[in-house]
Amino acid sequence: MEIVEHEDVFNQKKTNAVEVKLATIAPGYVSGRPQLIFSGETIATLKTYPHMAHYTPSSNDRVMLIKGVVIGKIV
Repeated sequence: MEIVEHEDVFNQKKTNAVEVKLATIAPGYVSGRPQLIFSGETIATLKTYPHMAHYTPSSNDRVMLIKGVVIGKIV
């Protein structure tokens, strides 16, 4: 009798986890896509980030990002 090894599919954990990031809208922001200062950083990004239509960015807002999109202000 031959023993065949296989993956234990019953003990694998599937996750639909999404990376959530926190940041602050850079001081001096006026309009358009904002630059961000991510948590733990001190310098604003060169890249600008899109935001949800219902949210109007404002300088120094604390925001949440999911998949690189600003979801809204954290209050």
